[in-house]
Amino acid sequence: MPMYEQKENSVIENMQEGAEKTLEQEMPKSLGNKIKFFREQRKITQSELAEKLSVTRQAISNWERDKTLPDVYTLQKIASFFERTLDEFMEGIKEVEITMPKTPGYLAAATGGVIALYLVIGGITSHLHVETVASMVILWVFCQLFLHLIFGNTVKTGNFSALAGYDSNVEYRINEVKKALIQMDIHIAVSSFGTVLLLGCSSFLARNAKDILFGILIFAYIIDFTTAILLYNYRSLDRTLVKEHDRKTAKAGMASIVWLVVWVFIFCGATIGKFTICSIENNSGRAVEYLGFMLLFLLVTIPEFFYEQRRVKKKMEETGSYRPGAAFWVSTAFALAVTAFMLLAL
Repeated sequence: MPMYEQKENSVIENMQEGAEKTLEQEMPKSLGNKIKFFREQRKITQSELAEKLSVTRQAISNWERDKTLPDVYTLQKIASFFERTLDEFMEGIKEVEITMPKTPGYLAAATGGVIALYLVIGGITSHLHVETVASMVILWVFCQLFLHLIFGNTVKTGNFSALAGYDSNVEYRINEVKKALIQMDIHIAVSSFGTVLLLGCSSFLARNAKDILFGILIFAYIIDFTTAILLYNYRSLDRTLVKEHDRKTAKAGMASIVWLVVWVFIFCGATIGKFTICSIENNSGRAVEYLGFMLLFLLVTIPEFFYEQRRVKKKMEETGSYRPGAAFWVSTAFALAVTAFMLLAL
């Protein structure tokens, strides 16, 4: 064989190897994305592919969005149509499985151990306080353990219906949602363990110092808990949501969520300040009267929150943009009036 033919064959082989490597690097990981990838390589529409496979265009759309999966027989037809064996077509589409780490579970057990240790030492030294024990148990059971069970089961099963804000009509990147839940779970576990530990230690201080530190710890935990969930949720939107429209809608909807959280903090802070300055005892008749202000406040803020969430979706679908409307500002003024009236009431 002449030298120039050998060189030409060598160049062609290198080009083929390079093309195969490039194709392998660009190959999508999920089955749906792989079907879409090969379809676009062939420059055919979903309807044309559906006709070749004797299925509906909607079936192709659901496959490409990973909402449903084709059966084995149909997979063989798909692979054959794209001139690949079934093994070649299926190779590399399985994503790395995301599992819940053991750290949150270990921290939950450690938190329970701290509570048990406080019950023993506090009882022996006469520093056992009912409000401290109640707060520690609430943080442990209803915040740390409860959310760990919810998040852990969600990551394990991939069923997100138990999560607030989940929309079955929205397309998610499942693994990214799981990663965000794991980050939240670890953060809450660390925060809960640290707060419970400090609450137990604060009980051994002098009465005034204990009460001040107790209030600071609880308030700081509530702020950290709420802020962490909001921040992790907001920062993960670009990764978890597939469609740009859904990402924009979710970000616009964060305005009413933040509005509700800020107003709850303002009202709770004002109530605590009122009780402290006026020396109002918990469970007293006067304290019960202030429940009326809280009920009125909730009757204003909660309906507005849900109304604004629906309004966000409607506006984003109609115009692609969102701004708070008249109801938002009226409810804000009303919430401010309720809070001010509560502070001025005798």
